[in-house]
Amino acid sequence: MLGFVGGPEAREMEKLAPAERRAATLGCFERLFGSKAAEPLDYAEQAWAAEEWSGGGPTSNFGPGGWSDCGPTLREPVGHVHWAGTETATIWSGYMEGALQAGERAAAEVAAL
Repeated sequence: MLGFVGGPEAREMEKLAPAERRAATLGCFERLFGSKAAEPLDYAEQAWAAEEWSGGGPTSNFGPGGWSDCGPTLREPVGHVHWAGTETATIWSGYMEGALQAGERAAAEVAAL
């Protein structure tokens, strides 16, 4: 199970002690998914804002105007190669949903040939 906390809520969560963050996170999971969600086999957390190489987020993102200028180029076939990575998705880029959308798009491109 995976959850993200962003924006002002993330800034509030980072002020908490690790045990308090765990309790808050598992409490949320329990409310959403039932009592078993509060008893994980393991627990890990990632502070994306502290990540040196990702720039503070779990996925990549263009700056202003980047998608308009370069986004479609990520999906252009090169010869017989059709790109289907999550970064080529038009929705949910960088996430599993984006990977599925990109795979379905690339498969449709190939099928249309």
